[in-house]
Amino acid sequence: MAALSVLDPVQSDLELVEAEIQRVGQVEYSFLENLLQHVLSTQGKRIRPALVLLAASFHQYRLQFLVPLAAAIELLHTATLVHDDLVDNSPTRRGKPTLHSLTDRAVTVLVGDYLFANAAALCTETQNTRVMQVFGRTLMTICEGELKQIFTAGFWRQSREDYYQKIERKTASLIRTATETGAILSGAPEEQIDALRSYGYNLGMAFQIVDDILDFVGNEALMGKPVGSDLRQGTVTLPTIRLLEEDPDNSALRRVFDDGDSSDEAIREAIAAVHRSSGIDYARAEARRFADLAVQQLDSLPPTPERAALESISEYVLDRMT
Repeated sequence: MAALSVLDPVQSDLELVEAEIQRVGQVEYSFLENLLQHVLSTQGKRIRPALVLLAASFHQYRLQFLVPLAAAIELLHTATLVHDDLVDNSPTRRGKPTLHSLTDRAVTVLVGDYLFANAAALCTETQNTRVMQVFGRTLMTICEGELKQIFTAGFWRQSREDYYQKIERKTASLIRTATETGAILSGAPEEQIDALRSYGYNLGMAFQIVDDILDFVGNEALMGKPVGSDLRQGTVTLPTIRLLEEDPDNSALRRVFDDGDSSDEAIREAIAAVHRSSGIDYARAEARRFADLAVQQLDSLPPTPERAALESISEYVLDRMT
């Protein structure tokens, strides 16, 4: 399923959002401008701003408020990626050098901060206090989640509940915010705001689980990072947790986590152990469960092309597993 066709109902408005995002990279200081344009040119599918637009489509909205919000959501996401790549010491993202590989760490932190500040400034253009409050809480949630991931790196005795809480903070919170704030700006009734918030949460959970599956089965060239990156960084994800439920003293994982062996051979053995377990199949089933829950939240919404797009995005997230 092509991502662009999924987003057809809001494609023209997405172009306005893209123009807003690119304006952030147009500054007088040429050194900063070059760094910003490098980051902003590494475009993803723009799923998050599209979700803002789709969630607002069921009621009346004003693009002068909605476009800055959608751009703010994407800039917040981009800023977190800049900092994530620095923390993870990732050399590339989507096949391009990461910012910290082109400049020093202090500059990278400040560029990420600059993007956070721009996201906050754009959010204020909505002139909606409730949206600003949700946005601010989400930023705190994401930072808390990232800090917890850093502090628990290498601690491999984690439960599924720990994992779900982590990915809610890391990924699902921002996708939930995209759909919730879009609904708020459209003046939707509370029951529809709740439904779209729940849709975003469940979609975000499915999205991150799929990402974690791809770390074991994905194509390195397409992902832009080596397979097994999570294991190298000491990050425990659902396929690994499932293996540990079946084999609590797995020797391959002990070698990576207890012995601190991140050699290619040790990572290959750990990946092979996950493949021999039910971990990947279990994680796929969980991703499907969350995606199905997301679609169920849309039952109360009218059958419009935009609702069909939201349903299709859920399927698109799952298609990444194949």
